[in-house]
Amino acid sequence: MTRHETGYSATVKVLITGGTGFVGAWTAKAAQDAGHQVRFLVRNAGRLETSAGDIGVDISDHVIGDIADASSTKTALEGCDAVIHCAAMVSTDPDRTDEMLHTNLEGARNILGGAVAAGLDPIVHVSSFTALFRPDLDTLHADLPVVGGSDGYGRSKAAVEAYARGLQDAGAPVAITYPGMVLGPPAGEQFGEAAEGVEASVKMRGVPGRSAAWIVIDVRDLADLHVALLEPGRGPRRYMAGGARVPVDQLAKSIGAAAGQTLFVYPVPDVALRSVGRVFDLIGGYLPFDTPIDSAAMQYYTQMPESDDSPSVRDLGMPQRDPAETLADTVEGLRRVGRL
Repeated sequence: MTRHETGYSATVKVLITGGTGFVGAWTAKAAQDAGHQVRFLVRNAGRLETSAGDIGVDISDHVIGDIADASSTKTALEGCDAVIHCAAMVSTDPDRTDEMLHTNLEGARNILGGAVAAGLDPIVHVSSFTALFRPDLDTLHADLPVVGGSDGYGRSKAAVEAYARGLQDAGAPVAITYPGMVLGPPAGEQFGEAAEGVEASVKMRGVPGRSAAWIVIDVRDLADLHVALLEPGRGPRRYMAGGARVPVDQLAKSIGAAAGQTLFVYPVPDVALRSVGRVFDLIGGYLPFDTPIDSAAMQYYTQMPESDDSPSVRDLGMPQRDPAETLADTVEGLRRVGRL
């Protein structure tokens, strides 16, 4: 049942964290397009102008601060009815794992815990499929136990996930989404991390792997899901937003069509790709260029399960774009900002 079918149309004032990033910016746009008032918590107002502001979002209501700072988060929450927590520190540098764990967990305590204490409803937490992923899993669904990846980011998402589920268990109106690989048009020059894989595929003129795959969710569909959750009184809820599973042959076809060139499938054994990922863990910091390759990324890539997103369709009437359209818009955006 959609929000229209339930008759729910009230507007809320919603705090969005991570508005300078890809998911946060598009979520803010979807919220404003639906008639809601948006406030941002950001560290740098200039970056807000070149992300959310670039795609037409009114960014005038913002608080300068940090999710790990209790004082600025409390200020940002004042006067709001709801919150969508998109912000997280992301780093593949193993030397920053402890910093990432601290920042993301403190951010969750300040934003999610602060919102509970202030009586906000709903409280939307943007998690990740990485908090639920484990090797040899057939299907991702929102009620899987918290596992977390082997990398620092996966571990931090698992720690935050455990905290958010604790709030749910206590009855707090926390809704959690689990995005897959988020792609689509940029917010200014901001893309999700998965866009690096699209860029690399075009530049390598091919996609490696045999049984490897991505799960692709369009950032606009994810944003619409977050806005659909802005209905108070519904209590704790969890929804997968992994998107469609796209195997290597279809990835090559779709990305190649968008780029106007033929991309090949390089039949590298999956176990070899995971070995390459472990090597890049050791040498990545010494390379003169950034790379999306590490052991965690190769594990996800070579053992990616399906994502069961049917509950969001059933409960909220949320359709999803064809991944070929999402990949094409990603390629076009990478060209527009000069990365291709």
